[in-house]
Amino acid sequence: MTVTNNGSKPIGINPLYFTITDTSGGKHTAEPAVDEQQMDTVDLAPGENSTGVITGKGSFTPRYVTFVEGLFGDGVRGDVT
Repeated sequence: MTVTNNGSKPIGINPLYFTITDTSGGKHTAEPAVDEQQMDTVDLAPGENSTGVITGKGSFTPRYVTFVEGLFGDGVRGDVT
């Protein structure tokens, strides 16, 4: 997935800030250090982006991924295609 900072302030990205919702509505936390291409832990300035993999444990079909900066606050959701 790709995260782009469309805001006016820097944001912190961390694989632990993502959850995956499957097609049955079940929620899965991100499983760090499973994929060599996982999302990096970075700070994105306005206009910057970062691309990486978000992996969940177990067997399921993902429907969308939700990002919440710092584990609290409003989430931003992106569909899985």
